[in-house]
Amino acid sequence: MSGMKFRRTCSACNATFFSPDRKASLCLKCSKKRAIKHVRAVATAEAKATAEPLRVAPRPVIRSDVGVAAPRKKGPRPPKASVLTPELRERILDCYEKDYSSPQGRLREVNAQIAEKLWVKRKVVADVIRDVTQSRAQLTNELRARAIEMYQRFVENGHRPEGGRRRAISSAFGVPYKQVMNLIREWSLAEYAKSPTPNPSRQQLFEVEKVYWDELHTKRYRLTELPSKIAEHLGYITRWQVLRWLDVLHDDERVFANVPDPPQEVQEQILAAYSEYLKSDSPPEHGLHYTIASGIDKVTPRQVHKVLQSYRHQMRSEYPLI
Repeated sequence: MSGMKFRRTCSACNATFFSPDRKASLCLKCSKKRAIKHVRAVATAEAKATAEPLRVAPRPVIRSDVGVAAPRKKGPRPPKASVLTPELRERILDCYEKDYSSPQGRLREVNAQIAEKLWVKRKVVADVIRDVTQSRAQLTNELRARAIEMYQRFVENGHRPEGGRRRAISSAFGVPYKQVMNLIREWSLAEYAKSPTPNPSRQQLFEVEKVYWDELHTKRYRLTELPSKIAEHLGYITRWQVLRWLDVLHDDERVFANVPDPPQEVQEQILAAYSEYLKSDSPPEHGLHYTIASGIDKVTPRQVHKVLQSYRHQMRSEYPLI
């Protein structure tokens, strides 16, 4: 039995080998490799121990800030506070009163800045500030009428204050912006509901634009009379709906400040395409600006929009007011 060998499989390389040890797990080749690695590791450890002798005493450290506490290491910042306590409420109100009570600031930005300063969630700040602003001023019936009247004047005159019309009304009357926004939306929807066509189609709005453009050239009426005259001529739309659509056609030119002007010859092509558009019986299948841009080389829909806006504003400015 002394010459008996057992068939084994190497656990390292899966090779089959024969060994007198029935519990052997490595073949001869893998056993040698492991032995060599062990010898090298021992030699490396001994070399490091010889190269770095043990110090008997710690190295003296000379510091100029003796007696001063060592700076604390920065750890992860704790999460923002999400529970409103009476103390936190006072801190939020104090910060708002000192630095942000002016009505010129955008409330969303104010909430974000206070939340960052006090390291609390913005919703907590927004809830506190909203309660304060709404308790200070409410839209009475008189204020509602004045706010709507002011908004109507803005639309009729084509005036767009810096920051928007609703924000200007909010600042003028000292009421929260959201109250003004909801008031204008509800009033405008009620005005649209009075129309025979509460939701005009694209074809109907195209006809409004065509009639308006014809009147700009014939100059039969005062500029302030045009919305009423157009509404009477078409019959299916109200004066307010005409005003709102003309307001869209005469958008804020400041939004095109970063749009480059196309060359003069390209601008002339855009205006010629717009003239053909107004002579047609129906609007194009796709949007006007995309349709014109697709027919002219090296011009974007945004540039087309800018040229048309400038042209419309010029035509309206040259129209006699009386």
